[in-house]
Amino acid sequence: MARSSQGHSGLSRAVRVLEAFNPSRSELTLTQIAARTGMPTSTVHGIVAELVGLGLLERRGRELLLGVKLWELAVRAPGVFGLRETALPYLEQLRDKLQQHAQLGILQGAEVLYLERLSAPESAVNFTAVGGRIPWYATSSGLVLVAGQSPEEENRILELPRPRYATEPAQSTSSLRARVAKARSEGHAVTSGFIHPESTAIAVPVRGPYGQTVAALAVVVPADGFQIEPVLAALAPAARTVGLELKRSLTGM
Repeated sequence: MARSSQGHSGLSRAVRVLEAFNPSRSELTLTQIAARTGMPTSTVHGIVAELVGLGLLERRGRELLLGVKLWELAVRAPGVFGLRETALPYLEQLRDKLQQHAQLGILQGAEVLYLERLSAPESAVNFTAVGGRIPWYATSSGLVLVAGQSPEEENRILELPRPRYATEPAQSTSSLRARVAKARSEGHAVTSGFIHPESTAIAVPVRGPYGQTVAALAVVVPADGFQIEPVLAALAPAARTVGLELKRSLTGM
């Protein structure tokens, strides 16, 4: 595969262009893409033209947005979308029962990638977006997901840099290690005021067919007057049932 003078393949540069888009900036001009990727505008122009031709990007006037073809390809990924489809009815039940946000996330590197979020009217403040990412240490989902990793992977993640994301407290490696250990022993994690001072998030792990943590099921509720017992009474059984459904679909048992 041909490479640029900077040593990046054509494929890797195309991925950089696609990654310039995020939930908060779903439409970008050519100049904005060049600024976000750090590549020359002339280079971006050629990549964008090819991606548009393939249906991976679409034009809307001067702006570009991710194309429907990307969604068509993504839905063929059974590991992610099978998980989302399995969890969706239970997310709906959680939203309806608690009248708050219910969301599903997986660990990608050192971030939580959110596959789904359902919200009820008058829900608490929540900045989570479907397809969005939040650093693991700023979320209850991240804590339970890291708690489910091998000791080696947990140590690796804990040693990574942790720039301040939102309103989460400053956390040392030792304090975070204690939070992760608590999430592992208690089977849930709570973060109050980490993303917004008026909101609390509670997450529990979703176990795969062999007992491994494959996702986090979470709800976001108002911090004022929050009580964990009724939330966990709805959240924990839902996560267990999602895990059982995953096991049944993958193993037939």
